[in-house]
Amino acid sequence: MSKRLIWVDGDNFTGWCCSHCTWGFSAPHLESTVATLAFNRLAQETFEKHSCESTNPATTPTMIPIPLVTI
Repeated sequence: MSKRLIWVDGDNFTGWCCSHCTWGFSAPHLESTVATLAFNRLAQETFEKHSCESTNPATTPTMIPIPLVTI
């Protein structure tokens, strides 16, 4: 079964995660649709490059800080 990008909205984490490992991409609060689309595109690109085998097996997704984008 192939890995899938899934959205998680929980108490400790909100963002994109991998369906097969603990990889995660933390979602910032974004003010515009353009910024949200850019964030989603960046999350997709990062997800496609990650390897489930090399992801540290932790109990929560890895939070990757991203710079705030203002448009």
